[in-house]
Amino acid sequence: MVRDYFNLSKLLQSLVMIVLLLITRESTAWQVIENSTFDAFIEKAESLKDTNAAQAFNFLNKQSHDLSSLSIENQLIFNKLLTELYVEQAQYQQGIKLADEALTLARRLSSPSITTSELLYARGFAIESLGDYQAAREDYIQGLEIADSLNNKKIVAVGLINLGALDYLMEQFDRALIMFNDALAIAQSINDDELSGYIYGEMGILYSLINQEDKSLSYHKKAYEFYVKAGKSLYAINTLRNIASSYSINEKYEAAITVYQQILEHIDEISNNELIASVYSGMAWAHVKQKDSDPEASYQYMLIASQYIEQTEQVDIPIAHALDKGYLFLELGRYQEALNNMHVATEYLKQYEGSEKKVVNTISKLDLLYLKAETYYKIEDFKQAYQAQDEFITFALSLPEKSNVDEIEDLRMRYESEQADLQSKILQQKESVQSLLLSEAQSDVQNRRIFMIIFAIIALILAWILIKIIRGQKKMLLASMRDSLTNVTNRCYLMQLGEELIYHAKDKKLPLSIFILDIDNLKSINNIKGYHRGDLTLKFIAQLGKSHLRENDLFGRLDNDKFVAVLPDTEQASAQKMAEEIRLSLAQQAKLNKDLQEVTISAGVTQYLEINHANFEVLLSAANELRVKAKGLGGNKVFIDD
Repeated sequence: MVRDYFNLSKLLQSLVMIVLLLITRESTAWQVIENSTFDAFIEKAESLKDTNAAQAFNFLNKQSHDLSSLSIENQLIFNKLLTELYVEQAQYQQGIKLADEALTLARRLSSPSITTSELLYARGFAIESLGDYQAAREDYIQGLEIADSLNNKKIVAVGLINLGALDYLMEQFDRALIMFNDALAIAQSINDDELSGYIYGEMGILYSLINQEDKSLSYHKKAYEFYVKAGKSLYAINTLRNIASSYSINEKYEAAITVYQQILEHIDEISNNELIASVYSGMAWAHVKQKDSDPEASYQYMLIASQYIEQTEQVDIPIAHALDKGYLFLELGRYQEALNNMHVATEYLKQYEGSEKKVVNTISKLDLLYLKAETYYKIEDFKQAYQAQDEFITFALSLPEKSNVDEIEDLRMRYESEQADLQSKILQQKESVQSLLLSEAQSDVQNRRIFMIIFAIIALILAWILIKIIRGQKKMLLASMRDSLTNVTNRCYLMQLGEELIYHAKDKKLPLSIFILDIDNLKSINNIKGYHRGDLTLKFIAQLGKSHLRENDLFGRLDNDKFVAVLPDTEQASAQKMAEEIRLSLAQQAKLNKDLQEVTISAGVTQYLEINHANFEVLLSAANELRVKAKGLGGNKVFIDD
């Protein structure tokens, strides 16, 4: 018993010593920062923040228990940096809480400091991310006013960028560009690479929202270059995500995968779950759409993305992810899972009804309606499919045209022209200084030469601007009307023109007929010979169909393997003959081209009758029923309405 007691006593003594050692070590780790060493401490924290937000956060958090020995200004700087780290890691609620405490402390200052402005920006961004745009705008404006009063150009520019971002979220695209260009002028005047990266990144998002992906990609690449130059590696990684997304939108999936993989190589440095989730979602979509499609890898990437989504706070992230999953599962043929995510997205979208969040509401609603139409069509619930399609078209046509896209381009050209004028003035000033050393005659000749050069440059610039505007408008117009793969009329514009042609036929008492062409075996071509061969088949059928139609006829792609011909002033018999000619022409081509040997088409032909067809959608439905009958009897047939 004595030995046992002695051993227990020694054990207790040892435990006490261990506890004391741990306390000593802990007290050493939690050192109190002093004002004299504060600048060096913050400099180290800022350096860590540029490369690894989680490490910077831990470094600061170890010291956050006792800041009372610091001046109020230094306490604000500390809490501002910690708030920014909360926000950059997408911990918005914690960021708002800390910013509130710091701003309360800031009231003890005799006058506002630039740190107060930065705290307002950080809190505003967190509030914006949680969905309260009005409160975010108030913080941005208040922060901007403080920065302006203190004549801090960089922080003024940051405020302009924040307000510009809110503007594009509210679909005020022209106003956003004005803000960004004002900020860019400041960035160029103070030669700040980080600020330039921030501006170009936001301009990339703006141009993506107005469907000008080439410009968007160009701006994101500029942003990346400036962030790398400024040593802001985490911001550069985030910009890579935007570059990869632009590649996917432009259907350059292999390039997108390469960039996403580049981001994932740095995943240990990323502590923002929203960013990681978007990277895995992007990988999922790119893997299923690339030339050598990998559905299993795509599915696994999306499951990984979902795990990170569960930990996010930003309000519009869940609906975007639900729609991403829905579209992916539709692509993979997992229709029930597509429906499940469609219903989830529907519930999320309810919170935006009547909301000021225009971009979120508009884009999400369009995506959801299109997903509904496609999914219901695939499971052959045609009633709900056409209902969703009708809602999509009605909603899309009800939206105001993005007419200020032209205004944005004009603004951009104006700003670039102003930059050119500024450079010309600088050149003129230099030439004037040099001309003072010359004789009057030499000066006169030189000035005339400069005038002629500037006049020629301005003429060239104006001509270039005019060409770019015309080309841009033509490209935008064609893109809104054409199917990107086959270059025939796309589904949306087909429905719009079809309705107009029916109205004309009804008004003028003229006949109108349509037929739907369906590639009988496109799915097996995709499965056996690959999607590349399937795409070539679609392009061939599109060109074949167009070649047999007249100038005033309308031909477009309805969905994956179906095309529609709308024939004004045409009886059903003539429409049947035209569809039959296309079918026979394909059969003849198949004899000459081994790649077409297995390709056949079926068609359903019907004529518009006011008593039977209330609108173009009903007429399409009638033709589609005949197409289904033709295909059901083995395909390679043309059926007409008896």
